[in-house]
Amino acid sequence: MGSEEEAGTGRVSEGGGRRGQSAFLQWLLFQLACAAAMAGIMWLGPVIPLYPWIRNSSWFLAVLILPLASVLVPTLWRTPRGKRTLVWQVVPTFFAGALLAAVSGGAGNNMAMQERGKWTQARVVALDDRPDRCILQKPDGQEISPDLTEGNGCEDGIERGDTLQVRYDPEGAVSPVDESWKPGSYGGGIAGLAVVFVVFGTWGSTRMSRRDREYVDA
Repeated sequence: MGSEEEAGTGRVSEGGGRRGQSAFLQWLLFQLACAAAMAGIMWLGPVIPLYPWIRNSSWFLAVLILPLASVLVPTLWRTPRGKRTLVWQVVPTFFAGALLAAVSGGAGNNMAMQERGKWTQARVVALDDRPDRCILQKPDGQEISPDLTEGNGCEDGIERGDTLQVRYDPEGAVSPVDESWKPGSYGGGIAGLAVVFVVFGTWGSTRMSRRDREYVDA
């Protein structure tokens, strides 16, 4: 009898270990897919560039919907009701995901400006203070789109008729920048946020999905 009980216990333990490994790999792949989708969508938008309505839609998808899905899916998918109170374990994933998407978007803008950007002497033809925007016009009379924004060169003191040295995107996917612009480096930030997103997401999701007796309440 003793040997049979020990054998049964061993099989249960082995089965629980396999289920734990399966859950870990499942959530690891899920979080990796979410991270790749968020970073890829935001980076590709300005680099390709995508149509404006697609870029606007992809912003909501990458910055809000996918990070929210990374929290809600593991919270609701085969998770016992009693364990859903532990949703705080994957909340950092949401913020890391939103930041990952935002930084990836900045990297895409930076890449697009490096590859397609052109310098020109632009004249300020109008000002819009909702928020501060400078409407620019190239020497040939063509308007530059989108407008120059506050923080990129449309600062206090600029008046209509002023001439500014700006770098603009001929495709109109990236906002123009003033002469102080320099190419940035985003690789470290994207890698760090991706690691935080995947680690917290996988760890929290795996813990919430455990239903065996080895689960340790947090």
